[in-house]
Amino acid sequence: ILHIYGPGHTFGEVPVFEGKNFPASAMAIEDASILFLPRDKFVNLITTTPALSMNMLADLSKRLRAFTIQIENLSLKEVPARLAAYILTLASEQKNDKKVTLPISKAQLSNLIGTTPETISRIFKKMADAQLIQVKTKVIFIRDMEGLSELSDSGRL
Repeated sequence: ILHIYGPGHTFGEVPVFEGKNFPASAMAIEDASILFLPRDKFVNLITTTPALSMNMLADLSKRLRAFTIQIENLSLKEVPARLAAYILTLASEQKNDKKVTLPISKAQLSNLIGTTPETISRIFKKMADAQLIQVKTKVIFIRDMEGLSELSDSGRL
């Protein structure tokens, strides 16, 4: 899993600019309506609407930054640090430093951070034992934000 998008997000823009096939596939994890724009019509639209082009560049830049962080995390951080970083990212996105709701299953989460569902469960238990979090199904109650931040940096649990 490279990204998980919610309502209003765009994806698959690479073929518009590069003229080649998209280098990844996409799958809906719940019922969704998706709008497809043919390349020629979309190129005409962004050519005649500079603000749209700028918004797309801003969005693509944010995604590039997120990919860079994801690659760094996957290559340099241990699994506990990656999981802590993901929880912190959710807290920021959901604007809540007390609890977050997982938008995906634990199996999908394990795929996203490059591990197995069993490892995710073990690390959640260790984080709970360390009083960093409390897990109730898909809701994670954050007990120690500073401790999570330290774990995200050090990887030591």
